[in-house]
Amino acid sequence: MGEKKSSSFVFIRDPVFGWRPAIQEGVQGDKAIVNVPEFKDEQSMMGAGDAKKGQMGQVNLKDYHAGVLPLQNVDALGNLLEFADMVKLPYLHEAGILFNLKKRHVMGMPYTRTGDIVIAVNPFQWFTELYTENKRKYYSNKLVWEESEQDPRDGLEPHVYEVSSLAYKGLAFGGIDQSILVSGESGAGKTETVKIAMNHMASVQAGPQKIDLLAEDGGAQDLDPVVQRVVDSNPLLEAFGNASTRRNDNSSRFGKYLQLQFDNQNKGGMVTTSNCNCRLAGSKCEVYLLEKNRITVHDPEERTYHIFYQIICAPQNIRVAYWEKLKDVNRDSFKYIGPSANKKVEGLTDEEHYEATVKILALVNVTGDKLKMLFRAICVVLQSGNITFGPKNGDKDQSEITSLQAVADMADLMGCSTEDLGLAFTERTMKTRTETYKVPLSANVATDAVDAFAKEVYGKIFLWVVQEVNSATAAETNYKGGGQENFGIVGMLDIFGFESFVRNRFEQLCINYANEKLQQKFTEDVFRAVQLEYEAEGIALAEISYDDNTDVLDLIEARTGVMAMLNEECIRPKGSDFDFVQKALKQNAKSPCMLSNKTDRMSFGVHHYAGKVMYDAEGFVASNQDTLPTDLEDLMYKSTNDIVSKKPEEPAAAGGGRGAPKRQKSNIVGSTVWNKYKTQLASLMANLHKTSSRYIRCVKPNMKKKPNLMEHIPTVEQLRCAGVVAAVTLARSAFPNRLDNSAVKFRYSSMWDKKAFPSKKTDSMTPEQACSCDAEAILLGTLECKEYKNKEGETKKAFVTGKTKSFFRAGAIEYLEANRATGLDSQAVTIQKLGRGYVTRKRFRDLVHGAAEREKAEREKNAREAQERADKFAKEKSDRDQGRSSRKTDLEARIKALKQQSEEADEYKTQKIQEVSDRKAKAEEEIEALREQTSEDARKALMEPKKLAAQQKKKIEENTKLIDYLKKENKKIRKDNDKIKTKYDVVKSNNEKLIENNENTGENFDDLNESTGQVHQKNEDLTVTLEKAKKDNKKLKERCMGKQEEYMSQAETRLEYQKSMARILNMIQDQSKEQQLVEDTVVIALECEAEAKAIMAALEAETGDGI
Repeated sequence: MGEKKSSSFVFIRDPVFGWRPAIQEGVQGDKAIVNVPEFKDEQSMMGAGDAKKGQMGQVNLKDYHAGVLPLQNVDALGNLLEFADMVKLPYLHEAGILFNLKKRHVMGMPYTRTGDIVIAVNPFQWFTELYTENKRKYYSNKLVWEESEQDPRDGLEPHVYEVSSLAYKGLAFGGIDQSILVSGESGAGKTETVKIAMNHMASVQAGPQKIDLLAEDGGAQDLDPVVQRVVDSNPLLEAFGNASTRRNDNSSRFGKYLQLQFDNQNKGGMVTTSNCNCRLAGSKCEVYLLEKNRITVHDPEERTYHIFYQIICAPQNIRVAYWEKLKDVNRDSFKYIGPSANKKVEGLTDEEHYEATVKILALVNVTGDKLKMLFRAICVVLQSGNITFGPKNGDKDQSEITSLQAVADMADLMGCSTEDLGLAFTERTMKTRTETYKVPLSANVATDAVDAFAKEVYGKIFLWVVQEVNSATAAETNYKGGGQENFGIVGMLDIFGFESFVRNRFEQLCINYANEKLQQKFTEDVFRAVQLEYEAEGIALAEISYDDNTDVLDLIEARTGVMAMLNEECIRPKGSDFDFVQKALKQNAKSPCMLSNKTDRMSFGVHHYAGKVMYDAEGFVASNQDTLPTDLEDLMYKSTNDIVSKKPEEPAAAGGGRGAPKRQKSNIVGSTVWNKYKTQLASLMANLHKTSSRYIRCVKPNMKKKPNLMEHIPTVEQLRCAGVVAAVTLARSAFPNRLDNSAVKFRYSSMWDKKAFPSKKTDSMTPEQACSCDAEAILLGTLECKEYKNKEGETKKAFVTGKTKSFFRAGAIEYLEANRATGLDSQAVTIQKLGRGYVTRKRFRDLVHGAAEREKAEREKNAREAQERADKFAKEKSDRDQGRSSRKTDLEARIKALKQQSEEADEYKTQKIQEVSDRKAKAEEEIEALREQTSEDARKALMEPKKLAAQQKKKIEENTKLIDYLKKENKKIRKDNDKIKTKYDVVKSNNEKLIENNENTGENFDDLNESTGQVHQKNEDLTVTLEKAKKDNKKLKERCMGKQEEYMSQAETRLEYQKSMARILNMIQDQSKEQQLVEDTVVIALECEAEAKAIMAALEAETGDGI
């Protein structure tokens, strides 16, 4: 076949990235020629328009649906477009969904809508602006309280608040119970999404509210106490049922169906926004399939349930009040906890979470003795892991407890004897028709028994907490004093998503079965939505066909299905995992969903809606047996702890039948895990089918828990597991692609042969009807080659035109895009013809009339410019004359004002001169009086310094004499001190000689001893003399200090004299007019100052030398 060349933006499969953008350059037979752009990394893969051109390659079209490559949702430049509602995607397929979610995820938009389904991509960061009180009110008002003829979601960004608002509206105004189904894998944000929806549900009931833009949090109001209790009780179940895993720090390890109960007083009547009175009255919670294995063992990188860490991290005085053995314990003190990293969960430490848990327990009336009983029951579980066993008297088939202290502590906790504990854990009571006997257990079996006991006790604790929460929040007992029934329900299902691991066990099969049941309902609801859309567009419903998952459900739950075979092995005396697998494979060999593994006869597989999963059957039989030996049950009943000793309630239905235990030769009786789980699930599905369901699919975009990052392959796998891809397949099973009729007319009108396929529109039609007729005429001609005949021989068109949209079968839209350019040739020729004619005519006009026109235009231009210049000159002259006249008037006014000011100034000057003359005369009189007074004061002042100088001189002479004396005494003391030092050195030298002689000869010891005594005596005399010299020196120093203080006092007095002399001198210089008097005063002052400085200098020198 020849090569067809056309360029379009497409997606191609990639082994590393799942899907990647590319540009299809043409087709050669069953091969597509593509240009694969280069991207920096997976995160930068968006549209192919901005990417760097890459390598050319070929793609096998047989590997793609309908033999065509999926088209990108891009603009003309190849830039990826994003759609809030993916129903509006022109090309809706797996790759289109992936890249639309990625675009919005990178843009900080975690929510996307697909019809009635909201897809929530975990952003791994908190967007405060998305969850403010104002945002809550906005969605409540728009979706619930404001009336609208159109879909109220139009123009609104997708949000969890959208789902909660519409659920409330459906209950309050439609009177139909609602349910919100939240699913996703661990770490996708299911629990957080449920909390967000529940909190909004509690606030939307307040009715239409005014948005307060000035309030800090939008004017948040306190919730009603009933509402507050419902909202706050939810985190309590997280403490007992959530754990930290590799994928999620707060992973729910159980399924939860929370039923919010509303008092819908107007149910059944005509409800409007003015009389709506639907109020939250309470809540009830049902739990499913708690992961009990995590209690006794967990991955080293993971943790067991939060409550164990919380009680260990509680303040010591508090935990000791629960059980005194909790003093000084840590995580290593209990085997079931073991070493683990300290980590914060949702930003809080384990101790902070403990405080929050106790507060919530108090909110549901668990305080005092009930609180102590609860935590002691938890300690029973922890202590069970510390009990160890060993062979009894060397016999490996028997065992005995080796941790005597641990079992004693356990007995103290439970309120029973250590003997009862030992027998229950190391022996098993067997019953036959005629006798009862004891069978000893090996150490390994005894350890398994203790683990089973711990799991059963924790299961009781968990159910007890759920019952306490329900007792405190159920509307039947708490709303308006109790007694009221028939409440409206908004159920919120938070359940584990589809799971497929390297090794899948019994729990994964139960989880995946639940997801199959939910997928069945999901498919029915999606089909119903598609049905409504087709009816609205006027399309025949016979066009819809889809595959459901009935075959898978039959394989699992039918009478000869997998789980029936498992139940049969559980009640058979020697039932085994191997026999179960072989029976299941044999009985279901014809099922298209049954998979076998020829290399592993202990495994089997199921082809689920989300993909193929292989299950390892090892441990299936043991995991399905949900009963304890009577020895352990009796041990529980002996406990004084009411939680531990509480007898389990009988299941509503037991698939295993009551007759089954009669066939057993042991004491293991009761229903299987599967029967209980199936009964619970059947009840859940029955309740869900009574409601109008809404769906939130949570997606974990990357395994690294980083914001703004999406990994393609894990995301696509989650979309498949969540049923999103299946929903798209169903929604577009007949017509995978659709376009608005206006878009069809705009994009493909170039291919329209109007003569062969005229439009059927008329003038009486509305614009919408006329557009539909035009679109149908265009597609009839362009897609005539794509028509085909079905098995019945009926001709089927490749499209169907509805009222507002055109729907295309597989391959039709791709054919139109590939051939759209072929119809543009004739239009291009027409455009070229018109363009060239215009250019030619313009050139001819320029040749004939160009010069004349240009000259005429030049003359007109010159005349116009001359006139403009004349007008401008006249205007400028007028402006100048007007300016001169205005300035003249202003100057005359200013001259007049200045003249007046000058006259006033002359008058003021004359007045001031007279005042100055008067003050001058008065001042001369005062100066004359002051001169006489100053002369007298100056004479007195001159005499005063001379007297002071004489007194000072006398004191200085006395001080000089005293200093001389002190100097002499000091010199004597120094000489005496030198003599003493010399004598001391001589004595020291003699002493050293004596010591040396003593060491050498050891003779004449008495003489040496006497000499030593004399030396010591001389030393003492010298010491006394030295001490006396020190005292004399100290006295001399004190006298010197006294003299120095006296000197400083005199110096200060002299300084004051000098200041007084300076003031007198300044006063005389300023006020005296007798020059001779001033000069005499200055000379005397300088002489006094010079003399004082000389005396002081000498005094300081002598004092310094002496001291």
